[in-house]
Amino acid sequence: MLRTKIFKRLALVVVLFAVLSILLGVRTIQSRVLQEAQTRVRLDLSSAWAVYDSQLDKIRTIVALSAAKQAVIELCAAGDWDAPEVRNRLDRIRVRFGLDYLGVTDAEGQVRLRTTPPYAAGDYRTTDPVVAEALNGKAAAGMQLLSSAELAREAEGLREQAFLELENTPRARRTTREVETRGMVMTAAAPVTSQGGVTGVVYGGLLVNRNFELIDRIHEVVYGDEMYEGAPLGTATVFLHDSRIATTVRRANGNRALGTRVSKEVADRVLDNGEPWIGEAFVVRDWYLTAYEPIRDGHGEVIGMLYVGILKEPFVDYGRSLIWRYVGLSAFVLVVALVTAFLLAGRLAAPIHRLVEASNRMKDGSSAVPVPCEGACSETEALIHAFNGMTRTLAEREERLRQLNRSYMETLGFVSHELKSPVASIMNYVYLLREGKLGSLNEKQQRALRSIDSGGHRLVEMVRHYLNLSRIENGELSPAPATLAVRGEVVDPVLEALHGELEERGMRVDNRIGADVTVHADGNMIREVFENLLSNALKYGRAGGAIELTAEPRDGFVEFCVRNEGDGIPPDKMDRLFTKFSRLEDAGKAGAGKGTGLGLFITRHVVEAHGGTIRAESEYGRWAAFRFTLPAAQAAEEPA
Repeated sequence: MLRTKIFKRLALVVVLFAVLSILLGVRTIQSRVLQEAQTRVRLDLSSAWAVYDSQLDKIRTIVALSAAKQAVIELCAAGDWDAPEVRNRLDRIRVRFGLDYLGVTDAEGQVRLRTTPPYAAGDYRTTDPVVAEALNGKAAAGMQLLSSAELAREAEGLREQAFLELENTPRARRTTREVETRGMVMTAAAPVTSQGGVTGVVYGGLLVNRNFELIDRIHEVVYGDEMYEGAPLGTATVFLHDSRIATTVRRANGNRALGTRVSKEVADRVLDNGEPWIGEAFVVRDWYLTAYEPIRDGHGEVIGMLYVGILKEPFVDYGRSLIWRYVGLSAFVLVVALVTAFLLAGRLAAPIHRLVEASNRMKDGSSAVPVPCEGACSETEALIHAFNGMTRTLAEREERLRQLNRSYMETLGFVSHELKSPVASIMNYVYLLREGKLGSLNEKQQRALRSIDSGGHRLVEMVRHYLNLSRIENGELSPAPATLAVRGEVVDPVLEALHGELEERGMRVDNRIGADVTVHADGNMIREVFENLLSNALKYGRAGGAIELTAEPRDGFVEFCVRNEGDGIPPDKMDRLFTKFSRLEDAGKAGAGKGTGLGLFITRHVVEAHGGTIRAESEYGRWAAFRFTLPAAQAAEEPA
C-alpha cells in the first residue's frame, strides 16, 4: 500500500536521525561528564597548592619572626653562640609551630646553633639556595632535598621518618632502587640584621616524608568527607621523584600506599619534561581522573610532584545513568515520531490512494467519479483538481468517440448489409457464366470471369467480416448454441467451398476430426471460425504442403487444431495475432495486403463467446497451428 511505503520511508529517515542523535548524544554525554570531572580536578589541584603554599608561608613567617627576636639579634651580633637560653627559646618556637628543625648560621653560612638533638654545629649551609638568599639580606622559602646524613644532623628521628621501602607497582617505570632515604623538606630562611648588615641567618624546615598532618589537611580542604561505595572519592599525594612519601591513597588492606610509585606515562611527562599531567591515570589499583604538577627546588629542578585525583568510576556510573535517561527519552520521542509519521503517511497517502482507485476504475472502463480533496495538502489538492479536470475532459472525449464509433458501426453494418444482396446476385451470375449456363465463353472471357470470381469472393469475405465486426462492437455477438456435428455440418462444407483453391495450390488436407465429434455451439459462428482458420492455412501455407485438422476431448471441451506447413508465424508478431486489423503477410508475397485483418480478431471473439480459448503455436520457417476449444455437446447437455 502507498501508506505503508510512505511510512517506511518516513520511518527510515526518523530512525536514522534518531540513531545518529543517540550515538552523538551518548558520545557527548560521556565526554562532557569526564570533561566536567577533569575541570573539577584542575580546581582541586589549585586548592591543594593553596594549602601547600600556605604551609610554606607559615614556615617563612615563623622563621622571619624568630630572626626578629632581640635575643637572636644580640646572639648573632656578639658571636657568643654558647647560649642555652636562646636555644631553648627557639626550640619552644619550633615545637609550638610544628617545625621539625630550627637553626642559626653566622654571616658566613656556618651553622652555629641547632635547637634539636644531636645539636650538631660547624657545617655550612651556603649551598642551600634559601639560606644563600637570606645571607644576601632577603627572606626566602622553598623546597629542598636533604640526604640521610643531612637529616640526621638537623634532628634526631628525621632520617628514620624519611626512610621508605619502594614498590614496583603496576604501570610504574622499572628501577633497581629499593629504598628512598632522602627527605623532601619545606624550608625557609630569614636574615638577622644588626646596624644595617647581615650578622646571621635563622632557618627552619618541615619534613614532608610521612607528614600525614599536611597531606590529610590538603585532603580535607579539597575533598572533605566525600565517599563512593565506602571509599574516599578523592585522594592527594606528595611525591619525592616518582615515589609516594605522603599520601591518602590506600592499599587493599587499608594502609597508606607509601613507597608506591607513579605510572610511567605520568613520570615521563611531569618528572622528565616538567609539564603538568591532566587526565586519566592508574593510581595503585584504580583508575582516577587526576592532576599532577611538578614540585621544584630552589634551583628550579624537578624533585617531586603534587597530585590530586578523584575516582573515575562514579563519573562513569553517573554518565551511564544520564545515557540511559537520554536513551529512554530518545526512545519515547522516536515512538512519538513514528506514530506521527504513520498518521502523516496516512494523510498523505489517502488522497493519492483515492487517485489510484479512480485511475484503476477508469482503466477498467468504469465511469470516472470526481476525487474529493479532503485531508490533502496544497500540492496534492492541486494534483486532484488537475486529475478531476482531466477525467471530465476524457469522459467528454470518450462520449464523443463513442457516439462517432456508434455512428460508424451503424453505417458499416448498414453498408455491409446492403451489399449482401448485390454481391450475392453478382456471384450467382458468375457461377452461371462459369458453368456455361448462359452460353460458352472464349479464353479471354474466361480469364476475365476468373478475375471477377476472385474479387467477388474477397468482397464476400469483407462483407462477412465487417458485419461480424459490427455485431462485436455493438455487443450483438450472442451465440445460439445447439448440438453440432463438427465434421459433417461445418468442416466438410468449408473444405468443399475451398476445394478449387486447394487444388490450385496443390495442397492436401488431412482431416482427422471424427464424424462423432459434437459440440454445443452456434453453427454459423463455428463455420466462420473454421472458414477463417482454413483460409489462413490456405493463404499462408506452403504450396504443395499439408493442412492437418484434429480434435481431442479436454475436460468437458473439445480442443481443435488447424495446422499447416509453411513459413510459420514470426516470433515478434505472436503477441498481436488476435488484434483488430492485424496482418501477418509480407508485403512482397503473393496475395499480400488483400485481407481485412479481422479474421483472427473475429475468431477469438466467437470462441470466447462460447466459453472457449484460442492460442497460436509455430516453429518459424516450418509450420503454424491454431488450437481452440469449444464446449462438448455431452458435457453441455448434462443436468447441473
